[in-house]
Amino acid sequence: MKVKSRNIFSLLTALSLFSGAFLIGCSEQNNSQAKLDANAPVIAMADLVKQSENYNGKTITVTGRFGGMCSDGADFYFKDKLDLIEVIPPESGMPSDIIMGTPLKIQGVVMLRGEHEEEEKETHNKQQEHEEGDIEPEVKIIATVIQTNRR
Repeated sequence: MKVKSRNIFSLLTALSLFSGAFLIGCSEQNNSQAKLDANAPVIAMADLVKQSENYNGKTITVTGRFGGMCSDGADFYFKDKLDLIEVIPPESGMPSDIIMGTPLKIQGVVMLRGEHEEEEKETHNKQQEHEEGDIEPEVKIIATVIQTNRR
């Protein structure tokens, strides 16, 4: 009986150590998020959407919530109340702990959907939106930093 108890104790000890190492690894991953540039202005998403031409080509920081992946699977929607923009993630990718509704801070360059597109492209985009049900936001951000805003 002592041998069986000792084996169970050893197994539980090993499991506890493994779990602890796993949790420490996960917490370090969250702490290693890229740092935001403090010089980039923080813009309310409502202002960004309403006055997008003022921010075109500029690096800004904006807060909101993860609104889901776009149909292409590469970009995602970023929302705040009724405002919606599209975000192109940085090459380093997105934090792994993002789920629908996760609060985020995103820093990147603002890009507007082309106003001088040929009619053919515009017609094609409208047809795609209708077929796929996706809304193509006027404002996009090419992200350089994505931080989860949980804490």
